[in-house]
This record gives sequence, structure tokens and C-alpha cells, in this order.
Amino acid sequence: MEKANRNAFLVWLVLVVLTLVTYMVGKLGYGGVTVVALLLLSISIKGQLVIDFFMGLAQVHSRWKWVVTGWLIAVVLLIGLAYWISSRGVP
Repeated sequence: MEKANRNAFLVWLVLVVLTLVTYMVGKLGYGGVTVVALLLLSISIKGQLVIDFFMGLAQVHSRWKWVVTGWLIAVVLLIGLAYWISSRGVP
């Protein structure tokens, strides 16, 4: 197998495994701050893999890579913030 195809397959496999883990966590009803933090880490890893390998920005040294990565970080932080606010309860 060609190296590029092998790398794409391995990245795809990691994406599928992380997605299945996320699905099982939801299906089993796990929750809590630690679980949410791990799921947000999983989202970050999956997003960065898509950015680097499937969008082709791994070798790009430009603002575009930082813009897209910054957007990913912003979205993950906003999801975490929304969870934190909702877990505090409404006074």
C-alpha cells in the first residue's frame, strides 16, 4: 500500500474508532465533567486530523491553517463553556 493511502487509512481508522467510542459513551449514559472533557478532547483530535490530512493543511505554513485550527479551538471551548454553564443549574 502506498504511504499516502496508508496514512489516509490510518487517519480514517482513528476517526472511526473515536466516533464509535463517543457513540458508546452516549449509549451507555456516561456523564460528568471528566467524560465531557474526554469527549471534547476526542472532538479536538478528530477535528485536527480532518484539518491536517483531509483538508491538506498539515504541510501549510500560513494563516489559513491557524484560522481553521483557531475556529476548531473556539468551537470546542464554546461547547465546554455551554456544558459548564448548564451544569451549574439555574438559580
